Amino acid sequence: MLGPVLFIILYSFNPSAYFSLPMTGLSLKWFVNFFENERFMNAFWVSMKMAAIVTPLSIVISIPTAYALVRCEFRGQNLVNALIMSPIVIPGVVSGIALLIYLSAIGVGPGFTGLVIGMTCFSIPFGVRALVANMHGLRPELEEVARNLGASNWSVFWRIVLPQLRPGLLAGGTFVFVEAIDNFSISVFLSTTKVSPLPVEGYSYIRDFDDPTVAAMAVILIAISTGLVLLASRMVGLNRMFRVE
Repeated sequence: MLGPVLFIILYSFNPSAYFSLPMTGLSLKWFVNFFENERFMNAFWVSMKMAAIVTPLSIVISIPTAYALVRCEFRGQNLVNALIMSPIVIPGVVSGIALLIYLSAIGVGPGFTGLVIGMTCFSIPFGVRALVANMHGLRPELEEVARNLGASNWSVFWRIVLPQLRPGLLAGGTFVFVEAIDNFSISVFLSTTKVSPLPVEGYSYIRDFDDPTVAAMAVILIAISTGLVLLASRMVGLNRMFRVE
């Protein structure tokens, strides 16, 4: 599974536009080409700004959603859970077309606002899954004890539940951020010529040029994703981030 990733990393350092073995050397010129390309830089900041908005927005929506799915029992709970997770199951192309039609119908249409709304809708399941997994490992007895001692429901959630959700918040936030900057199937339908995120800009580039610049872009995205995971691991530990009890 890591074979294609390793090839992309190797290809990004290839000194010539065409890959051959054995390699004649290593070069950073494709990374320089990426950072000197105005289109890529504009797309990079579009992706970063979009992810910076989508990540906290998705997590804020995911917290009460996950709490209700784990702690509450209500009619149609399984149906609600299936609907929330449906963006993961439905093909991205179908979701992208549906979002484009809906956002155009309500007067939003493609653009930065449309990208934020679309990616938030698509990313919420990633935050919910991480928080649900985290919440299943919490002890509800602690919440009951706090209520018996006179704490309000808000105090129980703020002082007892939320601090224990730190691993889930970091895991969910990481998943959402990476998905926001890396998603193509949704972004391609909601982008415009002036507002185009990195995956869409990379696709447009490889239609006109055949060189490792997009491979360099992929390596940069891999480095960002890996850095986020390592940061989260340092803060709470990978075993706590991805543990389901």
